[in-house]
Amino acid sequence: MQRTELPAEQLTVDPVQSRDQAWVGDEPDRQLAESVDSEGLLQDIIVRSLDASEISGSAASNHDSESNPAYAIVAGSRRYHAAMEAGYETIPCKIIDADDLDAAWKSLTENTDRRELSEQEIASQLQLIYELVRPPEEPDNCPDCGEAVDGEAALLQHCEQTACELPGDPEEGPWVTEMEQRESSDALSPSVAGKFATDHQALKYLAERFLGRSDENAIDLVEGHLRTAELPPVLQSLFKSPDERSDQERTALDNYGIDARTRLGSGEGKSGTSREIVKLHEAVETEADTDAVNPTDAVLETVGSLQFDEMSEQELRRTLREFRHEVTAELEEAESARAQHETFRETLQRCAEDLEETYEEVEPTRPFKKVDVLGPDTQQHSRWHAQVMDRRDVSGHGELVRELYQERLETLADQEGWD
Repeated sequence: MQRTELPAEQLTVDPVQSRDQAWVGDEPDRQLAESVDSEGLLQDIIVRSLDASEISGSAASNHDSESNPAYAIVAGSRRYHAAMEAGYETIPCKIIDADDLDAAWKSLTENTDRRELSEQEIASQLQLIYELVRPPEEPDNCPDCGEAVDGEAALLQHCEQTACELPGDPEEGPWVTEMEQRESSDALSPSVAGKFATDHQALKYLAERFLGRSDENAIDLVEGHLRTAELPPVLQSLFKSPDERSDQERTALDNYGIDARTRLGSGEGKSGTSREIVKLHEAVETEADTDAVNPTDAVLETVGSLQFDEMSEQELRRTLREFRHEVTAELEEAESARAQHETFRETLQRCAEDLEETYEEVEPTRPFKKVDVLGPDTQQHSRWHAQVMDRRDVSGHGELVRELYQERLETLADQEGWD
């Protein structure tokens, strides 16, 4: 790694960097620019030579045609733009020697340690890495002994029955990296260099590098991200931060009654909402005639109809899951495209009306934030809570809990004969 100062015009954003929009000019961006202006650029920007990039549509094409960029920004694109806002002509940089795969990982890990990436950005970055390391096609022979096999399942079975071992290590990386391929005198096929022999190896590698483990649950989380990255762009925009949505995306969300100022998902892929969106999209796509019920429109209409301001992320996720189960069963019974269209509309309207009635009955200032808000027990407890708050004339939930806790302790002491 080499540390140096580089002219700003020699820098451009790397095509493998993970941010959908490096600079949007919002309040966090303005604060960063002010910090750089007053305190200087405290951390170097990480760059690599543009010659190391092999992804089609090179980084140079993203830059001003009058400049001549020589280095691509792997991590630090926001700091770079902040420095430009502050009038920097040269930028302190660390130059790393990295191929596309190394640079993609570096960008993901550096950025998740700073301003939170959206689930859409994480999903897109993981998909980029997956495409770099996955096999380009189903295997037709064993890479160890050369015996012919018919696809991945047959290759894995062959390895179980023989002493053959698949090249590459999910904890370390593909068996030959792009850089090793370029430095090697023994040229390999470009479709082989930097790739794993099986999809399963590639998924384990992503799980190990991204989550620090490669068990089946971790692999399932990674696969969920990859499925999110395959959604139509307007559905992916549900998981973007509001400032990063295009005017077209904001208009599309508004048209379906979705507040374009909000973002679904917790970031870092932990909410599971994206997985429910994916499953709903897949369910409609599988069960319905797309001429009768467009899967993308169906998802947007569902989110717009079933999301309420009072809902937590967990409640929305469960609501989407329950609706998916119900509408899938109804669509299976519909015998024509027209019947499917009417069935979807009627099911969604019924679920929306039930939810609206529920939220009208329950006090909006519920103390129970993470319980089943639609269950009858919760509704009853919420009404009791409001009544006891009024009768005891207490001002907050904490004060009420302390009083009830003290009374319960005194009751137990009397019953048990405690001193």
